[in-house]
Amino acid sequence: MFYRTTAVNKILRLKKRKKIIQGGTWAGKTYGIMAVIINYLSINSGRHCTVITETIPAIKKGALANFFEILMITKRWNQSFYNATDRIYKFPNGSIIEFNSFDSVGKAQAAGKRTDLFINEAPYIAYDVADALIMRTSGNVWIDFNPTHEFWAHTEILTNPDAEFLLLKYTDNEALPKTIYDELMMKLEKSKTSAYWANWCRVYIDGAIGSLQGVVFDNWKQVSEIPIDAKFIAYGKDFGYTNDPTTLIGVWMQGGELWLKEFIYETGLTNPMICERLRSFGIKKEEIIADSAEPKSIQEIRMQGFNIHPATKGKDSITSGIDVLQRYKMNVTADSLNLIKELRNYKWKQDKDGKTLNEPIDYYNHLIDPLRYVALNKLQLVKRGVYGIT
Repeated sequence: MFYRTTAVNKILRLKKRKKIIQGGTWAGKTYGIMAVIINYLSINSGRHCTVITETIPAIKKGALANFFEILMITKRWNQSFYNATDRIYKFPNGSIIEFNSFDSVGKAQAAGKRTDLFINEAPYIAYDVADALIMRTSGNVWIDFNPTHEFWAHTEILTNPDAEFLLLKYTDNEALPKTIYDELMMKLEKSKTSAYWANWCRVYIDGAIGSLQGVVFDNWKQVSEIPIDAKFIAYGKDFGYTNDPTTLIGVWMQGGELWLKEFIYETGLTNPMICERLRSFGIKKEEIIADSAEPKSIQEIRMQGFNIHPATKGKDSITSGIDVLQRYKMNVTADSLNLIKELRNYKWKQDKDGKTLNEPIDYYNHLIDPLRYVALNKLQLVKRGVYGIT
């Protein structure tokens, strides 16, 4: 069933050309905007709408997935109207919507003109790219984001006379699952005694501008793929089941820099299922460094022929692993969506006075933890030239 939520109604009431929609998690921003765009394109012929976000993997899991879902549950989906290769859907009245990503001004300019534009998760789009797209859009411009910090939408767009602002919260989304509501309430409780969670709730629950200060890693960037000549180091593995995900991350090195790719981020995996996943990735004798707290799981996976053994953690292993990783530039493949999210949100703890402590939060670390295992057990060997790097 499709819920016409308060968020959808508020978005529909926006009348100016540039519509800035800021809000918290589960506020229904992206879903609501997609519903409004679908309705708009259905009743207005000959429109051309472009939807963009930071990467193609991100758009497939976000706005494009929302688009599919809305058309399916409203019984309007027609497979013959969709070009999966170019991610373009053509409505019966001739209007089209395309889902894309641009990492340079040149590519944004080369994409041509359009009548309508939706910039999803806007803080991760460079302003010059966004500006090039807006300049080639004759009609509506929707821009949405979680307000982790002030950026060009506030300083460059909202100052325009043809722009208007909308703040959405989880209370605007009547379709919010009860389980998610409970999670949000638990985080609100944590915010009473934690500066980190207070800022998290400010951004993701209240939808107010927060701060990016205190992130543990700022030495990384996104890349399209692992270089073919990169030297494989190891896989890092963490175990989970019901609440925490089982994870797997691959680590390579080239030119003195690390290259990282997420392979597994999934709950509910038994050890036989984990082995099946490993085989599906073509993993055979490659080394896997796993959480030493799960000796039984490690033994069961090893008995299936995999080269897996426990991480040697030692004293202060968390900060020691972080220290090793901070020595390198890290390149993260764009399809490693959960790793990217963790790197953006993994922060140092703060005391009640807001002073940063030399201890990271125990959150947003399901892939970072196994990355640390590789750092401690393999990357420190680089100093001794094991991988041909001095």
